[in-house]
Amino acid sequence: MSLTLYTGNRSERLVSELAGRLSERRLSSPLTEEIIVVQSRGMQRWLSIELAEKNGIWANSRFPLPDTLVRECFRIFFSEVDTSHYFGVQQMTWNIMAILPPLLDEPPFAAIRSYLSFDGEGLRLYQLAERAAAIFNEYQFYRPDLLQRWESGGEEKGEGLWQSILWKSLVAGSGGVQPLWALKDEFCRGLKLPMSGFPERISLFGISYLPKFHLDILSALSRVTDITLFVLSPTSDFWADIMARKTQARLSVEERIYRNEGNPLLASLGHMGREFSSLMQDLADSAEMQLEAYEEPGEETLLRSLQTDMLHLQGAGADAAPRPLPPNDSSVQIHSCHSPLREVEVLHDSLLSFFETYRDLEPRDVLVLTPDIETYSPYISAVFGAGNHGETRIPFTVADRSMMNEGDIASAIAALLDLATSRLGAAEVFDLLSRLPVRRRFALDDDAQECIRRWIEKTGIRWGLDETDRLNAGVPSYRQNSWRAGLDRLLLGYAMPDEGSLYGGILPYDDIDASFAETLGIFASFVDALERLSERLNEPETLQEWRLVFLGMLDDFIVADADSEREYSEMLAIADTLGELFNETLHKEPVSPEVFTSWVRSKLEERRQNLGFMTGGVTFCAMLPMRSIPFRVICLLGMNDAAFPRQHHAPSFDLVSSNPRPGDRSLRNEDRYLFLEMMLSARDLLYISYVGQSVRDNSSLSPSVLVVELLDAIERVFSLSDGSSIADRLTVRHRLQAFSPAYFDSAGPLFSYSEDNFHALSSRTYGGGERPPFVDEPLGVPGDETCVVSLDELIRFYGNPAAFFLESTLAIRQNRLMTPLIDREPFSIEGLDAYMIREELLEKILQGSDPSDILPLFQARGIIPPSGIGERLFASMATESAAFAARLTALTEGAAELPPLPVNLDIGGFRLTGELTHIWPKHQLSYRHASMRGRERIQSWIRHLVLNAAREEGYPTETILVMRNESLSFAQPDQPVLYLENLLKRYREGLHSPLLFFPEASLAYTRKLDDGLQKAYAEALAVWNDNPFSGLHGEGSHPAVQRCFGNTEPFGTEFKSLALELLLPLMNFQETRS
Repeated sequence: MSLTLYTGNRSERLVSELAGRLSERRLSSPLTEEIIVVQSRGMQRWLSIELAEKNGIWANSRFPLPDTLVRECFRIFFSEVDTSHYFGVQQMTWNIMAILPPLLDEPPFAAIRSYLSFDGEGLRLYQLAERAAAIFNEYQFYRPDLLQRWESGGEEKGEGLWQSILWKSLVAGSGGVQPLWALKDEFCRGLKLPMSGFPERISLFGISYLPKFHLDILSALSRVTDITLFVLSPTSDFWADIMARKTQARLSVEERIYRNEGNPLLASLGHMGREFSSLMQDLADSAEMQLEAYEEPGEETLLRSLQTDMLHLQGAGADAAPRPLPPNDSSVQIHSCHSPLREVEVLHDSLLSFFETYRDLEPRDVLVLTPDIETYSPYISAVFGAGNHGETRIPFTVADRSMMNEGDIASAIAALLDLATSRLGAAEVFDLLSRLPVRRRFALDDDAQECIRRWIEKTGIRWGLDETDRLNAGVPSYRQNSWRAGLDRLLLGYAMPDEGSLYGGILPYDDIDASFAETLGIFASFVDALERLSERLNEPETLQEWRLVFLGMLDDFIVADADSEREYSEMLAIADTLGELFNETLHKEPVSPEVFTSWVRSKLEERRQNLGFMTGGVTFCAMLPMRSIPFRVICLLGMNDAAFPRQHHAPSFDLVSSNPRPGDRSLRNEDRYLFLEMMLSARDLLYISYVGQSVRDNSSLSPSVLVVELLDAIERVFSLSDGSSIADRLTVRHRLQAFSPAYFDSAGPLFSYSEDNFHALSSRTYGGGERPPFVDEPLGVPGDETCVVSLDELIRFYGNPAAFFLESTLAIRQNRLMTPLIDREPFSIEGLDAYMIREELLEKILQGSDPSDILPLFQARGIIPPSGIGERLFASMATESAAFAARLTALTEGAAELPPLPVNLDIGGFRLTGELTHIWPKHQLSYRHASMRGRERIQSWIRHLVLNAAREEGYPTETILVMRNESLSFAQPDQPVLYLENLLKRYREGLHSPLLFFPEASLAYTRKLDDGLQKAYAEALAVWNDNPFSGLHGEGSHPAVQRCFGNTEPFGTEFKSLALELLLPLMNFQETRS
């Protein structure tokens, strides 16, 4: 049995040595597994591909992580001893939760007792147990002597006192299971030949760092099996004693004599590697063979020169002259952008440039890393997944995302957990129902989903299951605006029509198409399932019971498809873990829903490290330690000052952080060494980008300190012939917008491959050509035959000619902005609800009804505030409506309303049909309990012209328009038929192309024309544009107007002539009434 150590600076060379060793020294049987220990699943993927290419085939292998190997060896050696996961982090968390509460009365736990005194849900206890378990796990690997002292009764003080008591209680409750440190000591003492059950050989590849705990086990294992380590080292020289200048400055003069910097990058970034080199020294001394596999990177480019300097521990000597930077070198690039989105856009263009420059470069040769993959992932998908207008699409995958952010099922489960303990707001419940796994479970297509959304909005559902749920939430008990109230309306409405009265206190909602009857049943089932889950998540349960709750969530709300079967299996594994924790730990008491939810969310937030890595396209992944895989191009995104290296905020009771030793884990040092490994792993190009300019004021923002150190190291070794700054030469500062003209100026350094951005730059919005017309020419020429026009259609047309053209001629239904669902009950009556209530009140009052009789109807609809607030507001509106009704009654003077007047007029090749209503002996009456607008004036004017063109005996010739804030009348016109003919002709034109007529703007222009063209134009512009002070939208913002005319102001000659032609007669015959 033997221990062999290979060191090298290139993973490709090391994998060649591994492949040769495996093919030369074959295992005793083809059925025997080859064991290769790696430190990441990405390395496993790369190794599998490389070994298959070098040996022709690769199979029957296993790639355990170092911790997995340790536990497997313990199970083989301690065949009769329990080596379960009692002392694993997860198991210790729940064991501590069971052990800690009885200890809180002891004096050493006074601070812990105070911290947990306000922990009604047990969430603080769980979080503390989780932290303590993680720290105890570190103690097992980095402070075994401390644990041994505690167990042997050694004295402790300060933060260590309560920890020693807790640890000893943990050990006492283990039922004989030994801690890892004890297993390791016995394993290392007792392991010797003959010993069966161990693998024939074990290879460890790409090892960047291992604690002494693991190195001791490997040394012991080498007595019974062949151990071969393939260690990536940046230098072939001894470098454990080199020291950065800043560190040297803190030493005495005598100490500095024995220290040197060597290479500045290795000195500043290689702390973890140097410590590992020291730890490896004892293991190397015991190795039978120490083999080196180093390669000269060369000095053709800046990147290779940096790698060569590290290989030979070279730096800028005191007397050494700076070397010239290779001309036109682009092997190290740094890009400063304004936002993560711009970083990804710039990267996309840069990669296209790389593929054009390096013809043999393939997407699989590119690795992109970022410290925050969750933040960048949406931008990556948006930019790289677009491929618009025939642009080259770069294949890519995103790895290392959490289940919750990547998987549909996991995100639905997280939403369920949040929802079941919330107020069940309408928007968040509908969001859950819109998720794919939930839609599959309830068999909802797009139409059914939209139908349910409309039901939620129309039945007034806002939040809360019912009145009991509201009471539990600490608010008054009322059913209005709850899910049960809305569902009752729907179910009753399906059974009986809405006749304007309550049935059992419920107002039926009968706008339910028969084809959606099944959808209604599904919706009811969904609400029932939500209620069951909400009830289960309100009471503490044991871990075993929570397992059943979790499985019930999957059964009730989730259905997987072929693409999500793996994710569904992962959810089942989470449920199984709950059962295992109940069976294997000391915690048997019920835990609160808050603790259960926190535990599940922590599982859903774990990274999925075995998916999406090296699948043939560009790989995007997180910046994780021990990922020293070679790529031709390595890109680092998000290298911002505060983002990388990451800061580790250790708890105050962490004895490792408070008393550090050589070889301890340090998140900051791991990140610094990872940055160094990325520099070593890049073969052709190292690309770095960061948010270096403020999106608010363009001020400069600092990059990561590691980027600064890289630039500093380069400037100490290299120089430019003109004496300018190398940092300025290597750093490209990008523009805020991707469509900046600088990207399409061939004379500048910036460039873009985006056709979309080029078109945006060229468009009229950004100073380019004019927007093409929506309709080039009329869509058809009307014939000479009689054109039948409905009076209602004519009136609707002049309400919004652009919308009428789109809907009637082109059959384009305008997708108006969908109003968001509201998660709170109404506290006032505004907008459309207020208008509808006033209109209904007005009609009831005119019919002689008591307004108080219809109050329960509005309460049942859920459109007025509950209890006394709504009643007072309703009473005020009833008073307003009664006053308005009195104005109308005074105009009729007690006379009877005339019968509807049939309309059948032949006018200039048109036949106008319909009927007029609301006619009394002295006048036709138009009214709305709303503010006066141009639309109402024009539509009332059309009715007035029809009344006078009909010339029916016994019918009046005057029309009165009554609005809430204004009234006016129209006198008998001199030529009603001519005015109608003009309106009809323009109506026909408006059927074939958008008419440059806008009710508000055209009337505003015409009304102010007597004051001059400038004032008339200003008045039209005022109603056309949005009002930033009132928040009201202008006429130009209507979706139909936007579609037909864009963002321009179409106030040209045709607009003016149409306004005068159609509205000047209206102005001449109208008269304002007091």
